[in-house]
Amino acid sequence: MMKRSYLILITILVLSLSLLGCNRSSNVSSNSSKNDNKRHESADGKLEVNFGTGTTTGVYYPMGATLAKIWNEKVPNVKVSSQATDASVQNLNLMMEGQLNMGFTTVGVLYDAYNGTNKFKGRAYKDVRVIASLYPNVGQMVVRKGSKIRSIEEFKGKGFVPGAPGSSTKELSQQILSSFDMDFNDVKAQYVGFTEVTDLMRNKQIDGALIEAGIPASAVVEITTQDGQLISIDDEHIEKITKEYPWLYKYTIPAKTYEGQDQDITTVSQKNMIVVPKDMPEEKVYELTKAMWENIDTIRSSISAAKNMKLENATDGLAGIPLHPGAEKYYKEKGVLKK
Repeated sequence: MMKRSYLILITILVLSLSLLGCNRSSNVSSNSSKNDNKRHESADGKLEVNFGTGTTTGVYYPMGATLAKIWNEKVPNVKVSSQATDASVQNLNLMMEGQLNMGFTTVGVLYDAYNGTNKFKGRAYKDVRVIASLYPNVGQMVVRKGSKIRSIEEFKGKGFVPGAPGSSTKELSQQILSSFDMDFNDVKAQYVGFTEVTDLMRNKQIDGALIEAGIPASAVVEITTQDGQLISIDDEHIEKITKEYPWLYKYTIPAKTYEGQDQDITTVSQKNMIVVPKDMPEEKVYELTKAMWENIDTIRSSISAAKNMKLENATDGLAGIPLHPGAEKYYKEKGVLKK
């Protein structure tokens, strides 16, 4: 009889613990999305946004500062801090590590990160989401005037800056050089940012560089007013590049865009994106997206490249990367996407 009573007590205890465990699991599950959202909040309950931009002489950096100012003024309960970085690749790596929760990137680098290819092989970033497709990021090949370089293959054995480590510019340089059956071993490569390029060019320490940015880019303005000029990529190699990398497309920099530029320059371009983690609160992403497009005239007055930003193109060229639901909600409201 006593043995039977013990068995009953043990059975009741096991059942109680099981129910307690189920209840705890249910609570954890129901609170998980709330905890994800809180991960982005500061102690005072504000959404804290650490925004990775680019190098100080590119377009990303001033664009990021302009957007941060607008968002801090126009969107309640957010605190946006823009930060200089080496741009696309580094921004996505820092987002994956949780050090940033917003960043600029080109679509080509974003494609690799989302799908776990090239620089992101074996570590796909499936939790990234797009807020907007922005303006074209144009590959601008500059050469020192005294170098006598007129085509890409003439960079063999010459001093060349492909871009900073962790930048989309470096990735694009590799893609362009490969179309000429070249790689970084064929040039005297120096991996630095746009600011250093202008100094190196002035001091005749390099013969050329690739600047990937919206036009007009301040680095190219500085180079072309002093020691450099733009050169084109010929149509045959543009076709080869765009076939291999379908997110790239032919782009013409109109004559007179820069000082001393007497003719059109042909090159390749790709779209720029703003991205965030998928767990950023939907309502806040909606408000950030809305504030950006409602203040587009302010952005355009500060950033020349933003003249090519258009709401109707905000969901173009995403290369299969999902929009954040908050951004998607706004674009459906404005008729950019079908409801």
